[in-house]
Amino acid sequence: MKRIALTALLAASAGGACAQSAGATGITFYGRAVAGLDYVNGIARPGGDADTLRFGSNQYGVSFWGMRGAEDLGGGLRALFNLEGMITSGTGRAEPLFNRRAQVGLAGDGWGALLLGRAMSLTDDESGTLDPMGLQASSVATLVYGRNWGSRPNAVTWNSPAWGGFSLRAQAGHDGVPGNFNGGRQLSAAIKYAQGNLAVTGLYEELRDARGRMDDLYASSRQYTLGGSYALRDLRLFAGYNLTASSGATVATAANPYAATRSQMAWVGANYRVLPALTLLSGIYYANLNNHAGHGTLVTLGAKYDLSRRTSLYGTVASVFNSGKATFSVEASPDTMPRPGANQQGAYAGIIHLF
Repeated sequence: MKRIALTALLAASAGGACAQSAGATGITFYGRAVAGLDYVNGIARPGGDADTLRFGSNQYGVSFWGMRGAEDLGGGLRALFNLEGMITSGTGRAEPLFNRRAQVGLAGDGWGALLLGRAMSLTDDESGTLDPMGLQASSVATLVYGRNWGSRPNAVTWNSPAWGGFSLRAQAGHDGVPGNFNGGRQLSAAIKYAQGNLAVTGLYEELRDARGRMDDLYASSRQYTLGGSYALRDLRLFAGYNLTASSGATVATAANPYAATRSQMAWVGANYRVLPALTLLSGIYYANLNNHAGHGTLVTLGAKYDLSRRTSLYGTVASVFNSGKATFSVEASPDTMPRPGANQQGAYAGIIHLF
């Protein structure tokens, strides 16, 4: 049944693309495939530290495919939809089918767009423009264990039009548990300013668990982010600050063994286009935890070489330096954490293709 459904969707996509090329409303089929190799050393194991060399499916951003479409309803009103699913390139798995976006809604020239359904979080959608490494595995997401990644189910999302460089976004959703209005609740907002060489974004997100609590620093908590970038010809400079905060009842987890309730992170970085096809990326990220849980500094350096408009090669090296108790990993994963206070290095490289 899955093969039949996928075949039907691909056929609809192809038909929609043909209709669109003829000038009618239709469906656009799009996606990206990313794959490479990944190395991380100093991973804490019961028998001692271990290194890993593995297939790199999602280190330089994820692979995904999707469809989007619009219908002109007249009077400046449009109907919209967007279906999008992540693919793990190493295994080819994509379950559930549309685990990134499954949205339908309306848009108008004067008031923006209102979309209903599963959506990418505003922190995922918008943090990439604040991050010199572009939300890679070693990036602004690393020292918060991917807290700013991911999609949000049962969401209502509003995107404003641009007003003189300013724009707004808002998103809300919850699990609909009877008698528990806060169960699984998600609230977020973003305000952006982009004019000329300057771009600034402020973000807020509140995530609650099924019981309505915020007692997991990297899963159910509040997150505040402010950052921006400025372009000087072929050089773009980045800077930002993030506060992640959970309640006093925060529980200890593998990623937060000392039950810290606050993580403060600051970063600076740069992208420099050395050649028309070659861009160098760099970033320094510093995170400090309360409850005497320590601090860590992540240093990253990467390169992206464009073979064409659709195909690129990438490579990134990174090191994380931990204080006495801190166990930050060099990549945004608790599966590769070092022992407390240990430093760690990692590197990954591969290829990207857009379609």
